[in-house]
Amino acid sequence: MKRTKIKIMVLVGAVVMTILLLFLLIFNLVMRSQIERESETAIEQQLQDSGYLSESEMTGILSALVTGENIDEVVDLLLKSLSQDSLSIVLEEGSSGDLLSLLNSLLSDSDYFPGVGSSSKWTDSSFSSLTTSDERSLYTAETLLILPDKKGSLNLERFLTEKEKQIYDWCKEHTVNELKREKILDKVYYIQGTELDYGTAVAYVDVTGEYEMIRRVNVIFLIAAIVIGLLGGLAGYLMGRKLEQTQLVQKQFFENTSHELKTPLTAIRGYAEGIETGVITDYQKTGRVINAQVEQMNTMVEGILSIAKIESGALPIKKEEVSVADFIQDCLMPLEGVVRNRGLAVELQLGAGTVSADPDQLEHAVTNLLTNAIKYSAGRIRITSSAEELMIWNDLPKDFPLSEKDLAHLFDRFYTGPNGNTGIGLALAKEIIELHGWKVSAELLGEGLAFRIRWA
Repeated sequence: MKRTKIKIMVLVGAVVMTILLLFLLIFNLVMRSQIERESETAIEQQLQDSGYLSESEMTGILSALVTGENIDEVVDLLLKSLSQDSLSIVLEEGSSGDLLSLLNSLLSDSDYFPGVGSSSKWTDSSFSSLTTSDERSLYTAETLLILPDKKGSLNLERFLTEKEKQIYDWCKEHTVNELKREKILDKVYYIQGTELDYGTAVAYVDVTGEYEMIRRVNVIFLIAAIVIGLLGGLAGYLMGRKLEQTQLVQKQFFENTSHELKTPLTAIRGYAEGIETGVITDYQKTGRVINAQVEQMNTMVEGILSIAKIESGALPIKKEEVSVADFIQDCLMPLEGVVRNRGLAVELQLGAGTVSADPDQLEHAVTNLLTNAIKYSAGRIRITSSAEELMIWNDLPKDFPLSEKDLAHLFDRFYTGPNGNTGIGLALAKEIIELHGWKVSAELLGEGLAFRIRWA
């Protein structure tokens, strides 16, 4: 039983951590899958929209430039081989002459475009119709044209940004026929290319920011999972400790119940054996003793059953308006004989007013409190009531050692008091009072003990 709280702590902590880590795994899978899907869509769209032509188609178009027909369309098609960043650098720096040189070199390069005459020239007016469009998907892919190394071939690297040079160099050393996620230096890209007659068109999407965000979310979530797991373990430990305490209380309850029932049974058995053997001849006195022991057992059993009904919700509360003054008088009436025999002075200060309560159940609870006050009173009892509370006070004998620790356990079942007596009367009273939605407490007041029932 002592290991229960440890087992529950480990179990709860492990379950909480597992659930959170499973959620984190699902989050990573969904996010990475979404990024890959969107990147793939953007790359496919870019490769399709770029409209890269076959060698024969490109040759035909370039040949048409000699006559000056559709030059704007041809320029647009060729410049899509360069990324928008590269094109911006060329145009913003006023280096369109370099780009023109590139295009003119392409026209005159018979290795790449055979059959195109060197007389084909492109001018600044060729750039007037350049337009871009990036409203295609969540991402906008960028493109590069990777040309094979040939003697005297054109060097495109001087038109590339630093980032594009890194991708360009990587693509020249790797195949990109299928979609790949690659880390090039400190950047993460989705890359895919398509083979052309004169080179490879590569489209790529920079997803470094997205993966950095996922990494940070993972770190934060892992820290949160550890903290929540520890808190869950602590909650499990406290729950386990509470369970152990409950088990201990139940164990003590059954032990005390057995002891309390065994005491009158032992007395009854002793008297019965005395009568059987002829040792006892005063049958009238013996009958009274046996009857008292049976009544004690009956009271205890009824109390146990009442508590069990309350805890199981099988004890209904039927409330009605009850006059507090009349109710207290009715509760005291059966106890008048005991009060007279002990010579106790009872002082009543009962205010006018009513409360909504179940009279039968409340009588059971108040009678238990009154019985306790009469039993342990040195000579005086005072009962006061108001619109807020009912107080039952009794003075205590000077040799009665009631401590604050005893006060804290007065309403515990079968709690053994300072005089060695045990019982469930006060525990049952508390259960009934709380079932009404009220509160009951015990406190040392003056030279005595006071029970307070607060109903407002």
